Amino acid sequence: MMIMPNYRSRLKIIYLFVVLGWLGGCSGLTRVAPPHLKAVDEARVGSVVEGPLIQMLGGSYYDKTLTNDLSHYVQSDHPFKVSVADRSSSAFYPLPGGRVIITRGLLAKMKSRAELKAVMKYAVRVSNNIYEDRVSRGMAEATEEVLSVSGSTYDPDSAAIRLARLFKRQACVQDCLPTTQPVAVVDDKTGSTGLPESVKRLSGLQPGYELAARARKAEKTDDQAKAIALYLQAATTAADEPRILGSLGLAYLRAGQLQPARLHLQKAVKLQPDYYRTQMGLGYLYLQQSKFRQANQALARSVGLLPVTENLFLLAEAREQSGDVKGARLLYHLVAESDHDSKLGRTATKRLKQSAGVQ
Repeated sequence: MMIMPNYRSRLKIIYLFVVLGWLGGCSGLTRVAPPHLKAVDEARVGSVVEGPLIQMLGGSYYDKTLTNDLSHYVQSDHPFKVSVADRSSSAFYPLPGGRVIITRGLLAKMKSRAELKAVMKYAVRVSNNIYEDRVSRGMAEATEEVLSVSGSTYDPDSAAIRLARLFKRQACVQDCLPTTQPVAVVDDKTGSTGLPESVKRLSGLQPGYELAARARKAEKTDDQAKAIALYLQAATTAADEPRILGSLGLAYLRAGQLQPARLHLQKAVKLQPDYYRTQMGLGYLYLQQSKFRQANQALARSVGLLPVTENLFLLAEAREQSGDVKGARLLYHLVAESDHDSKLGRTATKRLKQSAGVQ
């Protein structure tokens, strides 16, 4: 029997919705009722998730005065923590338990105290209601796992890291961000914006970060010489910014210039010791120089901040070179298991077979 065109179209639409519903369920995108958490549980989730998320966003911005100044703009009946991520994009990331991560890039665009107060007020409100709206199945499951299971330091797919990725997707950007209408450029007749000096200085760093963005584009085209030249200009324009210095050090490292790589990576780590990428770069540099003790220290620190297949593999190499075959095998196994189809995963599998005497 021939199916009429309009009926066939309806069947296609029904089939499409069934498939999309199945895919949503498999990917954790299915919307479910929000978990009903006690305040203490929300605080625990926020505390656990903040660490990996801020690593994904570029690490904590090194100016501690900045976070102290921002706390004066928090209007909340309960304790509330503000962290600043060393990231140039304009966004904030609400977290459970009275926490928010604000990017350096968003703060650099603040024009007045009124605008800053409006952003902080809105951030507090969103963070305090983060579980009020419907959430995905993946978020609900990861939240439950965070509260019931102790995650491993070496697990790149722990519940805390999965949940951090989900909260990263829920960034407040562009249309979500509040604005004062109209935005006042100054707050008084003296011409002062009323902003703390720690916030005002960020706008002056923007030209340096724009040069760094151009350098990253050059890196993507494998033009290392141009990238290094632009990073050097950026490091001069915005002096002593660890994100720029770290990127410059990594660019030198990729170009095989180990001495300038070491100088800039060490300076970046000194200014910002708690960022996993620069610690990983420094650890790789030490491996290249056969300084295995220093490599182990830097790479273990990197993994402790955010375990990813790259730093886990490098730490396995450092332990193998130091004679810790058992420790190396455990890490190679973790890399092979978590990312078996990648080049690192295949290499880890090969090393496991070799260490077991299988050629």
